[in-house]
Amino acid sequence: MRYKLLTYSLAKSHRSGGAKARGFERILGITTENVEYLEGEISRGILITPIARVRTTHPFGITCVVDCPVRGLGNLSARVAPARTAWIFSDPEAAPRLTSAYLKP
Repeated sequence: MRYKLLTYSLAKSHRSGGAKARGFERILGITTENVEYLEGEISRGILITPIARVRTTHPFGITCVVDCPVRGLGNLSARVAPARTAWIFSDPEAAPRLTSAYLKP
């Protein structure tokens, strides 16, 4: 999960992830320096939040979407925003893999 967050969701220079990174920073004060914090917030959130959507994506597996709450940092710590996370189950024996994370509009 950390790799995906660092190289996509929090990477301002990523072509399609840059907007996600700017959203995390502007709305919640979360940057690449806070990846461990975001990883923890998502890990806790997916345990208490129901799955919003499930879909089969042949031949890749099953994709699940979970909108979990993430609390801001620093002077934005009073804010809580829903982070949409997408997970793929490509093998029944393997753990799910994070494919995307961004703040819902």
